[in-house]
Amino acid sequence: MTELHDLSALQLATAYGCGDTSPTEVVDHLLARIESGDRVGAFTTVSADRARAEAAAAERALRSADRAGLPRLFGVPTAVKDLEATAGVRTTLGSALFRDWVPGHNDEIVDVMADAGLISLGKTTVPEFGAACYSEPEVSPPARSPFDLGRSAAGSSGGAAAAVGALLVPLAQGSDTAGSVRSPASACGVVGLKPSRGLVTAGPAGSDGMGLSVRGPLARTVRDSAAFLDALTTRTGVGTVHPPRVDSYERACDAPVPRLRVALAQGSVSGSRVDTEVAAAADLTARTLAGLGHQVFARDQAPDPEFTEGFRVMFTALVGSRVMAFDERALRPIVRHLRTRSQQCTSGELAAAIGVVQARARAWTLDYADADIVITPTVTTPPTLIGQLRDDDDPAGELAAMTAFTGNTVIANATGYPTVSLPLGWSSEGLPLGVSLTAGWGREDLLFGVSAVLEEALPWARRYGDRTAARTPVAG
Repeated sequence: MTELHDLSALQLATAYGCGDTSPTEVVDHLLARIESGDRVGAFTTVSADRARAEAAAAERALRSADRAGLPRLFGVPTAVKDLEATAGVRTTLGSALFRDWVPGHNDEIVDVMADAGLISLGKTTVPEFGAACYSEPEVSPPARSPFDLGRSAAGSSGGAAAAVGALLVPLAQGSDTAGSVRSPASACGVVGLKPSRGLVTAGPAGSDGMGLSVRGPLARTVRDSAAFLDALTTRTGVGTVHPPRVDSYERACDAPVPRLRVALAQGSVSGSRVDTEVAAAADLTARTLAGLGHQVFARDQAPDPEFTEGFRVMFTALVGSRVMAFDERALRPIVRHLRTRSQQCTSGELAAAIGVVQARARAWTLDYADADIVITPTVTTPPTLIGQLRDDDDPAGELAAMTAFTGNTVIANATGYPTVSLPLGWSSEGLPLGVSLTAGWGREDLLFGVSAVLEEALPWARRYGDRTAARTPVAG
């Protein structure tokens, strides 16, 4: 028999409408699952009392006469990434420096989610200041892949992806500066979308100044991801250029998909070797689309060390600017290293790096201008072991290892193009292997249409179940 935690966000919304369940019942059920043992380390803070109060209010609204005007996902549980300030809820930013910080304000994305009627169950685990592609902070247990508790949920949206993959919430909010939605989606076997630059507003004070960072959805199904994006794009941003927004991303999932030109781009821009099973997952995706009548051709991704180094300089500057005022002795070694590197970088060197990244990003768009969709491995390896990427004794080596692991994710942050990671491959050990699809700027509708077709052709729903019963974690 289907349990409440097995239901997707849209199934819950339908069940509310039919009176088969209620926000109070669902929130109580999911909180009980979290409180009985969050073995995947998804949550740093659980806001149970607040969630129950919001569920009771949502239930009253659903019983009212004007319920027809309520948002699509009204009353559906979710979670907020612990990098987003949330009024009245502890927000640690993954750092011991903010272990006890309770903001008095909401970041823009939190208000947007509240306007959509979503009910947050708490804050999901992140690395310190989001500066790593693993989520192992000092303030909470590490975020783990629901498919093997000895494996990392990646980062920086590791807790969000783990919460979704472990059936603790049907969808969760993430953010992505260098792959931070897509890498965790790959590690946790869920759908992770990095939207087009400017599509989801971050508010007047939410831009990173370089156009790399965006907020996006994590969910178990393509349609949930689309419905969540509908909810996240209800506000007009400030100071950014926005792509045209379609009427409904959810409806785009059911729109006919025209015959497409699809490029299969094996390899990685970082020059890192792609694991054989990961590459096979991308091959399978390409063959599946070819079998559905699309024109598929191979055009490998060439290594681009100038682009990779330029992006690294930009990312270092972003992290360094966030932590410059803090006592470096309180920072994790990797964050301290990034701060030191940013201090050593002159304004001229940063400007030159930005110029290189912009030029190489433009070159990438021209290299694949004849493709409607580009297929790439999301990351270069299966989910890594807990602690595998972290190296406190050699943070420079750690940065190089993280660059190798993420492989191609930074391309979409540089181009501003939308990219979705789908759990289309599975290793011989039963680990999820994400495959990314990239479309042109503002073409989320096309991504959702193709993704829905792939979800039907290569279904991953059967891989879920009670993932909290996954393999026992290794030491550490």
